[in-house]
Amino acid sequence: MMKRIILLTCFACLGISTSAIAQQPPLRLNLQSVVETFIQNNLDLQAARYRMDRARADQVAARLRPNPSLSFTAENLAISGPTPFSRLYEVGAIYTETIELGGKRELRERSATATVSAAEAQFEDTMRRGVADVKRLYLDALLARYNVEVAAENRATFEQLVQFNQARFQEGAIPEVELIKVRLERVKFESSVKQAQVGLRQATIRLLEKLAASVSSLAEVDGELNFRPLNVDIAALRQSSLNDRSDIRVSLAEVNAAKERLALERGRARADISPFAGYKRVGVDNTLLFGVNVPLKVRDGNEGEIARAEADLKSAEARLQIARNHALAEVESAYAGLQAARGLVETFQDELLRQADEARTITIAAYEEGGTELLPVLEAQRTRSEVRQQYFKTLFDYQASLIALELAVGKEIQ
Repeated sequence: MMKRIILLTCFACLGISTSAIAQQPPLRLNLQSVVETFIQNNLDLQAARYRMDRARADQVAARLRPNPSLSFTAENLAISGPTPFSRLYEVGAIYTETIELGGKRELRERSATATVSAAEAQFEDTMRRGVADVKRLYLDALLARYNVEVAAENRATFEQLVQFNQARFQEGAIPEVELIKVRLERVKFESSVKQAQVGLRQATIRLLEKLAASVSSLAEVDGELNFRPLNVDIAALRQSSLNDRSDIRVSLAEVNAAKERLALERGRARADISPFAGYKRVGVDNTLLFGVNVPLKVRDGNEGEIARAEADLKSAEARLQIARNHALAEVESAYAGLQAARGLVETFQDELLRQADEARTITIAAYEEGGTELLPVLEAQRTRSEVRQQYFKTLFDYQASLIALELAVGKEIQ
């Protein structure tokens, strides 16, 4: 009896929880909210922020001077012998301060500042790429929603044909086999709707994962695949990519940081001196002592670290040139894709969409008048569906090409 009560209680709680989840309004995902949520919640961006904070911590450490040292000594502590202990023992305290030569502290600060600049540019680049990725995922979900709408429209059209043929069959105008054919085609379109809905749900889950949101949440994708033709100057885009792209700024900052590290390693080739002062008590006498410790750089002049820093500088300069070449190549590729997609969209809008609509309308009217068979109706409906799906895919390609061009240029294109 107790077990039954516990099970019923658990089922009741589960039902309440499920009901509460079902009553929650779905998330409304439009482009602006998607980008804002990504910037706020994405884990890759958070990791990039932590790396930037770490670089700033190194900058704090670079400003600090070496710690002084304090040592205590006790010498000549007699164990045996004729000399009185009070005349023989020595105790003392020595304070040592390291003085850095060669401007090492300033060079450390400059190197750390350059490293912080590189980390900040890297964070901007991570955001630039992440925003482009989440925009593409949003477009994927938006295209999937359009596919659901096209499939649902096809299903509705054949639902009307089923009702029309049902009435004709009852009147004895058509044989039952004709009605069965239409019903079978409606089942096929019903399957297409379900497949499109699964595709929409999968695309939405990928988007929610990128936003670090619960993938079990209900979400609806808002927005439209709009077409706004752009007239852009390719020469201006090339120059903008070289000036505005964050990955090029990263490479420039890394070159500057490598130069600062090379200067620091050359500064470390100079020895630091450590002057000291102290107090010493010799027997019954109190004395002071002064001195300086000078390392002899006769075997290691920091040549190894200098050579490594020089190699790092050459590597950073090579990566900078690679980044510039890659930026220009991405601009050319994205621009070509945008122009091609624009031409296809205009072709669909000017010709194909209208022709597909007219062909379907004429064929359905002829079928309802008994002037044609079912097969031409099916072909006309499929052709219109394919044209519309391809049109939306072309709109998607145009928007994706625009995102790729913005990514290549390094800023939003107005």
